[in-house]
Amino acid sequence: SAAAFAACGAASEVCRMLDRHHIDKEVQRHGLYALGCLAHFGGAASQAVDGGAVGLAFRALSTHRQSPSVQIIGCEVLRVLAEFGNAPMDELGQFAQGAKRAFPRDPAVHRAADLLLSFVVPRCAAAIGALMDAAAGDDSTQRSGMCSLGQLAVHGGVAWRGTATGAVGRILRAMSRHSTSAETQAVGLWALGRLAERVEAPAAGMQDAAECARRRHPNSALVRRHADQLSAFLLRP
Repeated sequence: SAAAFAACGAASEVCRMLDRHHIDKEVQRHGLYALGCLAHFGGAASQAVDGGAVGLAFRALSTHRQSPSVQIIGCEVLRVLAEFGNAPMDELGQFAQGAKRAFPRDPAVHRAADLLLSFVVPRCAAAIGALMDAAAGDDSTQRSGMCSLGQLAVHGGVAWRGTATGAVGRILRAMSRHSTSAETQAVGLWALGRLAERVEAPAAGMQDAAECARRRHPNSALVRRHADQLSAFLLRP
């Protein structure tokens, strides 16, 4: 069984083979699949992460960008390692997007990438939100959190299902609480614009925030620019 193989250190051995034969597409494809099975069914996710599986998957995805099967299995393995092995999620979204760009018309690749993004984005957004909640009165923390949420919007709407409303609420709260800071208003308007355009986030309160920021900071070109861009998108025909 997968658990028996895992108990014998199979995940570490697979990692060594992946490292040794990183140019061989078939070794990468089958090795990543074996890692996914060991991690998911054998409880070896932590062992695989400790053996460098995340970096090996990244390298396989980069080296074999023209192989849809490697892209699919690589995304699936990364999702399993993140879910069961607490693998760091810093670069997972980037590689998922890379797979989609490499195969813009392959539904199987997109499904695997979107599943990975659907795991990564809500958890990243929740971690950012927790930091914002814990330091709601700190202007710098709020700006950093809003910037991170805006950057996460690059991953598109599928991954944001059930998450966008909370993100918008935190941005609006930060803008309301720190209304005297032109920098905070500009960052908040930019983040709202990204969420509105890229993930179709709920627009309630966005136009009011843009108008309030304009009134509060009439001499800030940055505030006016982001407010105008957000309003133009919200009021489009």
